[in-house]
Amino acid sequence: MEDKSLFLALQKPLSEKEANLVFKMRDANGDGILDKQELMTDLTHANKKPSTNLPNMKLTREEIKEIFVGFDIDGDGFLSKNEVMQAFGMMGSYSPLLKTHYAMACADEDGDGLISECELNKLIDYVQRTNNRRRLN
Repeated sequence: MEDKSLFLALQKPLSEKEANLVFKMRDANGDGILDKQELMTDLTHANKKPSTNLPNMKLTREEIKEIFVGFDIDGDGFLSKNEVMQAFGMMGSYSPLLKTHYAMACADEDGDGLISECELNKLIDYVQRTNNRRRLN
């Protein structure tokens, strides 16, 4: 069922903001142009861990929020563990499952296994805090 939800979400066209975020994440040298080498690196590493030579990306709080909100696949206003894990994967986490475990422990204040709108700021704080140490581990 989770795979079906992801598949359905991927069938939706990206919004302009989402497309800009994806572009920004793939533009390794930050020149505003996605060249052949950047594209080929991304395609050849599609099923591997993110390349360690990618630059540290500094996402704003708003960009991080947009990514997480965009992964509310079922549209219920809450982020499940699976949705958080998919968002971390999209952001280039080396281990989205582990990252999700720690993020949920930090942000899920009521322990219901979901991130509510009220808990989202704690999740964003966690991302920014860990992103400053190393690129989304």
